[in-house]
Amino acid sequence: MKENEKKMELLGNAPVPRALLALGLPTMIGMMINALYNLVDAYFVGGLGTSQMGAITVAFPLGQVVVGLGLLFGNGAASCLSRLLGRGDRENANRVASTALYSSIFVGALVISCCVIWLEPILGRLGASDSVMPYALSYTGIYITCSIFNVFNVTMNNIVSSEGA
Repeated sequence: MKENEKKMELLGNAPVPRALLALGLPTMIGMMINALYNLVDAYFVGGLGTSQMGAITVAFPLGQVVVGLGLLFGNGAASCLSRLLGRGDRENANRVASTALYSSIFVGALVISCCVIWLEPILGRLGASDSVMPYALSYTGIYITCSIFNVFNVTMNNIVSSEGA
């Protein structure tokens, strides 16, 4: 039996707690790994000093905006894709997946570009003090520029999950 058929069997015939555990556990593990990454990051940077730790704290909301963009397009596409694939409409499902992916990358790049252009005023509004600002500019500049990959990752994760993977 193919992997997709196994998942359809699980969703259609297995008890709800078993199906929820089988499908939700990988997501929970992924989220725990992400949280662990943030804790380790905070531990090591916290050893550098309070200003450096403040820089990461100020950058965090911008990272969440980027993740939110990925979720916006990914969750919307996942809902639509699940219904289309359930009806067997692969042609429109492919269109939805492509549109969501390209839109998330375009909008993500646009938002990230705006963040890079106006980074200092944004960080100031987020509470970066004079002692934190140089570290926040350095860290956030790299972090936010590379976060286009995070937009792609979050969007694709939702698209792939909706296809039963």
